[in-house]
Amino acid sequence: MRAEIFPQGLALGQNFCNRVVEQEHLLQNIQDARATLLMSPRRYGKTSLVTHIINKLNIPFAGIDLYSELDEAEIQNSILTGIGKLVYSVESTTTKAVKLATEFFSGLNVSFRYQGAEIELELNKSKQSSAKTILSVLKKLDELLIKKKKKAILFFDEFQRVAEISTSGTIEGSIRHIAQQSKNIAFVFSGSNRRLLESMFYDSKKPLYKLCDRINLDRISKVDYEPFIQNLAKTKWNKILDQGTLDAIFNFTECHPYYVNVLCHKLWLFKEFPTEEIVSLTWHKYVVEEKSNILSEIDLLSKNQAKLLIAIAKYGDEMQPMSKEFLSLTAFSLSSASQAVDILCKKDYLYLNDKKQYRIVDPLIKSLFQK
Repeated sequence: MRAEIFPQGLALGQNFCNRVVEQEHLLQNIQDARATLLMSPRRYGKTSLVTHIINKLNIPFAGIDLYSELDEAEIQNSILTGIGKLVYSVESTTTKAVKLATEFFSGLNVSFRYQGAEIELELNKSKQSSAKTILSVLKKLDELLIKKKKKAILFFDEFQRVAEISTSGTIEGSIRHIAQQSKNIAFVFSGSNRRLLESMFYDSKKPLYKLCDRINLDRISKVDYEPFIQNLAKTKWNKILDQGTLDAIFNFTECHPYYVNVLCHKLWLFKEFPTEEIVSLTWHKYVVEEKSNILSEIDLLSKNQAKLLIAIAKYGDEMQPMSKEFLSLTAFSLSSASQAVDILCKKDYLYLNDKKQYRIVDPLIKSLFQK
């Protein structure tokens, strides 16, 4: 099968662009078994970055996505299942892996079976708390890796679900106990709710306070995107895009990693060589296709938040939301605008750029409402 160009899922291999500084930072942290917190708005490529580094290192790894978990038991099950698969992958042969997994889970209230090269865990009901079970298994994993003289990576995605589900902090405490002392397990955390993650890792009253080294993912710059895109253009059409076409891609997507991939993927499906006009038509067709999804999402906001977001889409390039001109034009009071801006930032609809200007995170929203 032909490899997908500009995928909307994980961007790996030839589709992975730049992040040189972040790659080096994360690589060093993993090698030093230093816990890492990856922070960025949604769809900035956190999972792609982690997966790209894991593929480089080729060491045992467990990806634990907590997005759909509903209670502490489900969080426990996800963590133990991830660790089970990691343990199974430590050995080079199936026979050795089965023996190792059997020994590893002996004494725990866990039964498992094998499906080809995969292990499937079933956790039996237990009087022991989820936090204690997680602590016990993490301890056993650390001891196993020390014995085997190996390192491993535990990547927790949508980790804010732990705080949303469990208010006691005991699960976070169990994870911290191992993460702060292990020299063989590299813990990597990320999620889509930045404010909640910041509370979990930077509130002095919380168990994970200052546990992690933080890596922030910003948008990839035009300077880095340009050679990447031009190289793929030469492969596809045997020539590079003219500057107007390239600028159109950057202007519509605002270098948002997800939308650069979406727009370029659509352009690369054409046999026709992209022009500035084709880029514009393709982008606006996509905006129309996504209109109902955008409106459904905005309907979840309060009336004031939705109104302010639309106003910033329309007028945000000329004036800032707390300026006299903006407040006069939109009939917002300073306090109402300030409150709405704060909430929209918390919900990742707005961000402050390097010029301290509020900008809309999602370029589709801006394009839909822009004058």
